[in-house]
Amino acid sequence: MTTSRPRPDFPALRELHKGMSFGYLARRGYFSTPAALLEVDRMAELGITWVAVMASVMQDTFSSTRLYQDFEFTAADHELEAIIARFHARGIRVMLKPMVECHDSAWRGNISFPEGDQQIQGRVVNYWEPWFESLRRSIVHYGRLAARTGCEAYCIGCELFAAEQARNNARWDRVVAAAREVYPGPLVYDAQPPTLLELDEPPAWLKALDAVCISYYSPAADKPGATVAEMIEKLRPTVARLQRASEKLGGLPVIFGETGCRSVAGGAMNPSEYRTSAAYAPGEQANFLEAMCTLFWDQPWWRGFYWWKWDEQQNRAHYHVDPAGDTGFTLAGKPAADVMKRWFARPAVR
Repeated sequence: MTTSRPRPDFPALRELHKGMSFGYLARRGYFSTPAALLEVDRMAELGITWVAVMASVMQDTFSSTRLYQDFEFTAADHELEAIIARFHARGIRVMLKPMVECHDSAWRGNISFPEGDQQIQGRVVNYWEPWFESLRRSIVHYGRLAARTGCEAYCIGCELFAAEQARNNARWDRVVAAAREVYPGPLVYDAQPPTLLELDEPPAWLKALDAVCISYYSPAADKPGATVAEMIEKLRPTVARLQRASEKLGGLPVIFGETGCRSVAGGAMNPSEYRTSAAYAPGEQANFLEAMCTLFWDQPWWRGFYWWKWDEQQNRAHYHVDPAGDTGFTLAGKPAADVMKRWFARPAVR
């Protein structure tokens, strides 16, 4: 059962995370390449002070109960250690973020199992227990890596929507407790918006963390080409909703563990949409970032964001149909990069 505990005063949570997501679905070997090391320097030039370094933890299908390191999709530990050292050498703090992925291409939020079914009397299969035990083992492994490399924060999961729910409070308590045994810094989890915003009481296990992350992709426009002012008004109601979520969790700081918008016509209407094809429109992305920073920068309960994302590791051909530019989430070389550099030059201490 989740119990309250004195909350440590972690320096990492007394500042805004001017962050970037790096290495999503990076294949084994990538973090050791000269190209990857060069990206660290490029991020530093934008004033990025935090990075979420992601490592894929695989399971075969959405209904599998065993997680594992994969020789194709999972970065080797020594690669992670090297890239973390490179970020630290450039003065960039690191949040290690292992990400559960499914080989059948199912979204991790759909990982779920039947519970308590007895079509054959007396025969009950417990699926959640072995899955959580496998998750616990992976979290302990990467927690140890985060500790020995001096990572300033550790994210123990992301968008495991079906698993996040209150029915799993005790299981998550065991995962959090295991992580604390091996990692001394702040623990966070990147939750789906419904888990924080649509329940009268968020799952109790979240209160055992030091901050809560959320994947923030709120619609910011009703039409393509919306202005910054229009996006601000569209997003404004989310400020109060997220503040209430922080209050329900006992005042936990809120971080946008993911947020972003593609540089595509109409991208701000549904910022998380990655499948559509349309014209290159970098203003959509730049305006979304400007509006978000304008609304949240001075909120005392907010601790910044990690932009989704710096690098594209998949061959998404529909991001390259317009010769004018890449329509994906990356922002290097686009107007949004200038917006980010300007905001990241501002003070960050809370």
